[in-house]
Amino acid sequence: MTAERGTSWLDDQALTPDDWPTAVDLFGNLAAPRFPVEIIPDPVGTYAKDQGELIGADPGMIALTALATVAGCMDDRIEIQPKRHDPTWTESARLWVAPIGPPSAKKSPALKKALAPAWKIDSRWREESNKLLAEWEKTCKRMAKEQPEETPPPKPTLKRLMFGDVTVEKAGAVLADCEPRGAIVFRDELGGWLSSMDAYKQGGGKDRADWLEAYNGGPNSIDRVSRGSLYVENWSATVIGGIQPDVIQSYAGATNHDGMIQRFILLFADEGGRGVDRAPDMAAHERYKLLMEHVAGTEPGAGPVKLSEGAHAVKERLWDRVHRFSQSSPNPFLAAALGKWEGLSARLMLTFHAVECATDGTHPSAEPVSEATAQAVSDLMLFCLLPHAVRFYAGMDDTEDKARQVAALILAKGWERFTVRRDLDRYMAASRKWKPWETDDAMRRLDSFGWLRPIPGRLTERGTPAAYDVNPHVHERFAEVAEREQERRDDVAQMMREIRAG
Repeated sequence: MTAERGTSWLDDQALTPDDWPTAVDLFGNLAAPRFPVEIIPDPVGTYAKDQGELIGADPGMIALTALATVAGCMDDRIEIQPKRHDPTWTESARLWVAPIGPPSAKKSPALKKALAPAWKIDSRWREESNKLLAEWEKTCKRMAKEQPEETPPPKPTLKRLMFGDVTVEKAGAVLADCEPRGAIVFRDELGGWLSSMDAYKQGGGKDRADWLEAYNGGPNSIDRVSRGSLYVENWSATVIGGIQPDVIQSYAGATNHDGMIQRFILLFADEGGRGVDRAPDMAAHERYKLLMEHVAGTEPGAGPVKLSEGAHAVKERLWDRVHRFSQSSPNPFLAAALGKWEGLSARLMLTFHAVECATDGTHPSAEPVSEATAQAVSDLMLFCLLPHAVRFYAGMDDTEDKARQVAALILAKGWERFTVRRDLDRYMAASRKWKPWETDDAMRRLDSFGWLRPIPGRLTERGTPAAYDVNPHVHERFAEVAEREQERRDDVAQMMREIRAG
């Protein structure tokens, strides 16, 4: 069926159907690839595979959480310099990760297995810190009695690694007394952490802003009317938590897109299954525990970690590809997330490098990041993390949803060309409620995706295209979609006839 007759853009330009590009598939569910556990350095990869099989959970979810745990255990003063000649930009290995999946994905046991060594380290540090603090308080009391003229010793610097359900004020109060190494915030259900920000505040906004700053680390003054000011030398947190798909999409849709979600590495976890009843690989378990102990105990080096020339070459190719993808992507939410990927790539390289150095018994700053390490990070980001990000942010893009509705109508009606105002309003009731600019955005999206081309000379009063030619290939390629859409429309029409008749 043809909605608009007359001279087409193809006729004017003397183009053939072969001149049309391959249209983007707007209807298929993007199959987010599995997490490539095999490229994760040992002992993380081996432990993740072993525990995933035992639990019946996606090993990629364990591997990603384990990498974030390594990053959180590492002292923030161990930094990487991503560029050859710019020592003013350095990154710590601070990662925010959010595996996404329903309860059946077994997120909780998987994440807890990855974090288990960190909780033990935190328990030991708390015990040591409590002992130091008790001795200091005892000394201060004794001096107040016996030597009141003497200045008491300074308060000892404490150590803390893990936080659970914690407020900004509490975390700030603890970290103000601790080594400036950073910490890990773990929430079994990340939705609770996201929704709790400013839950008890009038006006809100400050908690969220403080947590956003924790992604980059550095000094921070936490000011509260009731508790005064706290100065934290390094307000820094690795954030880890699982979340259900509908919860994170609802949160993302309700926020003002302040960059909170864009800070997270998002991974759609595979469905959980039955675990295997066998003995765990205790050697892998022990190596993983010792890795965390080694990383947590590594002191800062003399300078930042550098990249080898081979690693720089890989990094630059990665950055170029991410930049081109970001510039060409019509999804603004995805583009905003990718804007952080240069720093994220550096953080992942430092994390991978730290695991390898721990295994080799060397300090991270003693060796540059190798080309092979940089390539593993590049492959992980381009071939796994990017498709997962595309899948997630597609659900936040209202323009793409509208474009998909128009594409379905085009297929159902078999249009070769159509007029926007007349044909859309006639056959798609939803479009009658769209603002003019929303319709224009949907048309531009279909144009950029290779579905349409404007017919020259046919303009609206706003100067936007009023009529379009349709890529002739879409009718053959998406014939099944066209059939399903026509059946759906026929069913709706029949139901409406029955309602009116009844």
